[in-house]
Amino acid sequence: MKDEDKTKEQLIGELKEMRRRLAELEASESECKKAEEILQKSEERYRRITEAITDYIYTVRVEERRPVETTHSEACFAVTGYTKYEFAADPYLWIRMVAVEDHDLVRQQIEQVLSGHFPQPIEHRIIRKDGVLRWVESTVVPHHDLNGSLISYDGIVRDVTERKKAVEERKKLEEHLRQAHKMEAVGQLAGGIAHDFNNILSAIIGYASLLRMKMRKDDQMKANVDQIIASAERAANLTRSLLAYSRKQLIIPRPVDLNEIVWRIEKLLLPLIGEDIDFRTKLTENNLTVLADGAQIEQVLMSLATNSRDAMPRGGQIIIETGAMELDGDFVSAHPYIIPGAYAVISFTDTGAGMDEDIMGKIFDPFFTTKEVGKGTGLGLAMSYGIIKQHNGYIDVFSEPGRGTTFKIYLPLMTVKPQEAETPQMPVAFKAGLETILIAEDDKAVREIMNLLLTEFGYSVIAAKDGEEAVNKFIKNKDRIDLLLFDAVMPKKNGREAYEAVKEIRPDIKALFVSGYTADIMHSKGLLGEGLHFISKPVSPTELLEKIREVLLRNK
Repeated sequence: MKDEDKTKEQLIGELKEMRRRLAELEASESECKKAEEILQKSEERYRRITEAITDYIYTVRVEERRPVETTHSEACFAVTGYTKYEFAADPYLWIRMVAVEDHDLVRQQIEQVLSGHFPQPIEHRIIRKDGVLRWVESTVVPHHDLNGSLISYDGIVRDVTERKKAVEERKKLEEHLRQAHKMEAVGQLAGGIAHDFNNILSAIIGYASLLRMKMRKDDQMKANVDQIIASAERAANLTRSLLAYSRKQLIIPRPVDLNEIVWRIEKLLLPLIGEDIDFRTKLTENNLTVLADGAQIEQVLMSLATNSRDAMPRGGQIIIETGAMELDGDFVSAHPYIIPGAYAVISFTDTGAGMDEDIMGKIFDPFFTTKEVGKGTGLGLAMSYGIIKQHNGYIDVFSEPGRGTTFKIYLPLMTVKPQEAETPQMPVAFKAGLETILIAEDDKAVREIMNLLLTEFGYSVIAAKDGEEAVNKFIKNKDRIDLLLFDAVMPKKNGREAYEAVKEIRPDIKALFVSGYTADIMHSKGLLGEGLHFISKPVSPTELLEKIREVLLRNK
């Protein structure tokens, strides 16, 4: 129908329809513009977010399982040192950044995503553009088209270097704590064993020594008795090592210069290590005054030298260096039993076989040794550990198989100059006595050998099996007793309690305490007061008789 043939109503209807369609088109166009604006704003917001966050975000477009284009956030520069333009120009730059040791791990993740899988996040190392190694966490998510084909994948890379360091530091701290608790537990056990063992050795050494005194010079059995005494004394040395490990060995601390100790022990070490080992010292010019028992520190260095010598059967080099170091909060946080402050440091290095981590974790354990049977007790380093801990210090070890070993000893520095060493007093020569001695000893074998020994040398002896009986016997014989010879640890009344009870009756009474423990632990348990005389078991008859004469003659 032609327009001129249409009625007015038809034309008006068509016009309305055209206006309706035009309105729909205008509305649709407006919606498209709005949608486009929303999309642009969304993209801008996404861009700002990706540029603001520190994680490195990227997208890789894939064709036929090959990366053909990459888009990267601005944060890629902070993480890798490369700009997003450098990554865009080289789709394979990322894989070349990965540390060689982690190539297989990263390639495996990429293969999984190219195969359409969702791989687990991985942690690996990268080499930044400036050559610095960093740890990153990489998460990858694939995207597919409607046909299920991979078209791209997104990745998020987070720098986790500091987190890795924190985890490693926490592991080291936990290991130090575990090791310290283990050492403490074993030390308590070792100290208890040493105490009981010393009572047994006191009887063995006492009876054997007394037997030897009664033998003629030409007695054929004399050599056998000497072997008994020598074996018992070797066993006594083991108990001393156990006590040192448990930090219950007696130490006599005084201000000493560590440089002087190293200089002095050098003369002793040279014949010990042999001519095929090059021995050197590098001593600092700084004052290294510490409060220490010089003999004990020398024993530690001797033990380290012996181990180094055995680790270098074909020769090598030993270097002892001294220096000073300020141990700050970071060091203390990794070594929880150290107090911050200034420390003297002895570094003992050898070029021997070295150790792996498993062995290093055990070297301070009592009786642990890598030597052949009969070549070592496994107590040398355990003893060294105990001695240094008893000096409020710390000993650490660094080693790798085939690269030698370094021990570092840290001892708290003093701010005063070392005093002149005291001239040791000669022991009082023992001789027969006419005095009366009250013995209190709960171990029957030890009590009997003491009684026999003192009676043999002219003393009158009154014996008691515990502290309470000793007090009762003193009351009955208070006017004739000249000396108390008390075991420090006894049932009913310990040695000090019995001594205090006796002092109320006779304040001027003299006393000598003996124990399988040492003076340090006696003081810590309140079993030995200041100024009281003490001697550790096992004690030889000669030492006991000399000490008795010394106490009896004092202030006479």
